[in-house]
Amino acid sequence: MRSLSIQVQPTRSPGIDMEHVTRAFQALADRQDLVQHHAFSHGEDKGPYFNYTFGTPYAAELWDRIRAVVYDHADLGSHMRRASMAMCSSESGWDDYVLLHHFDPAVATSDIE
Repeated sequence: MRSLSIQVQPTRSPGIDMEHVTRAFQALADRQDLVQHHAFSHGEDKGPYFNYTFGTPYAAELWDRIRAVVYDHADLGSHMRRASMAMCSSESGWDDYVLLHHFDPAVATSDIE
């Protein structure tokens, strides 16, 4: 099983509605066909952050849904592209992960294989 994690740093996109973001991720977490478990957390480290992590045997399919529901959303999409990072662990953990999205477009990203 792989973990797919998204961190949102709301100060990077003023006006982002974190309650709307959390509702969107909760709806995805409720997809029992894609998500076996999830954890949401938040905190402060030189500014607020929100973490949304999903355990899934279907990482590529879940990432496709996250992009469609969150990153391509008419209201949330532009905020999420400016304020978040998304990554996916390998089957053996976080030592070998794939960076799926980064708020800095100059940072190289990859797709899930």
